[in-house]
Amino acid sequence: MEPEGEELHAIELGHTDTDGTSVLHVPSIGLVIAGDAVYGDVRLYLGEAKENGAQQWLHALDVLADLRPASVVSGHERDGDEDGPDDIGRTRCYIEDFTAAAGKANSCTDLYETVVRLYPDRVNRGVLWNSAKAALS
Repeated sequence: MEPEGEELHAIELGHTDTDGTSVLHVPSIGLVIAGDAVYGDVRLYLGEAKENGAQQWLHALDVLADLRPASVVSGHERDGDEDGPDDIGRTRCYIEDFTAAAGKANSCTDLYETVVRLYPDRVNRGVLWNSAKAALS
């Protein structure tokens, strides 16, 4: 049920961390409920980013940034994370850094350790390990 006086928009983004991602946009209050398109201070699931998956995700982030939201609720975040639009840019940087590191890595371990050095405080290293294995398989 739509709140009275509010316009809600479902936006299909396509591929982000998996296929078929959509978000909810409430323009009147500048809110995006980003689901799996945007991550807070946790490691991104990039296990399905091979081929053009990372580029598709980056395009989806462009769509969200173009909405100029005041608040973004990330689908994966630490308890207490702020729901700010800066998570769009941080998600973008992580994808770009992971992709660049994957292009230079000699092994899954090398990729994993490089990304840990770049982002030492992000949580969920198991997801990083699985993403590294998928990227170099």
